[in-house]
Amino acid sequence: MIRNILIAVFAVIAAVLGYGYYQLAADSEKQAQLLTDTRDKAAKDLQVLNEKLANEERARQVAEKDAKSVSEKLAEEQALRDKAEQALKSSNDRLAEIQNALANVQQIARDAKEAQSKAEKDKEAAQQAAKEAQDALTKEREALSREHSRQRPAGG
Repeated sequence: MIRNILIAVFAVIAAVLGYGYYQLAADSEKQAQLLTDTRDKAAKDLQVLNEKLANEERARQVAEKDAKSVSEKLAEEQALRDKAEQALKSSNDRLAEIQNALANVQQIARDAKEAQSKAEKDKEAAQQAAKEAQDALTKEREALSREHSRQRPAGG
């Protein structure tokens, strides 16, 4: 009977240990599944992060290219602005030269007009003097002619 009791106790102990082992195996399987799920989720998260990182790298490269392009365009615009400013300065200098030349030409034209006006007055005065001289010459010829006419009948 002791033997049966011992067998029964061993059977109970074996059942308890078997149940404990079953529970331990179930917990281990749950932990293994949880670990696998966590590892899979971590792998997915890592893949998403890698994709985000790759997208950010592409965006950074695009931004760098855009920044370089903008910088080049700004440099081109600055060069064009410098050329335009130089052209404007040259144009302003040329305009000042032309305005000075125009002022000189206008002064020369005024001087020429004054000289022409004076020349016309001098011409009119010379013509008047020539007319007066012609009139005086004509009168003197007439006077000489009359005097000559008078001297002829007296002498001849």
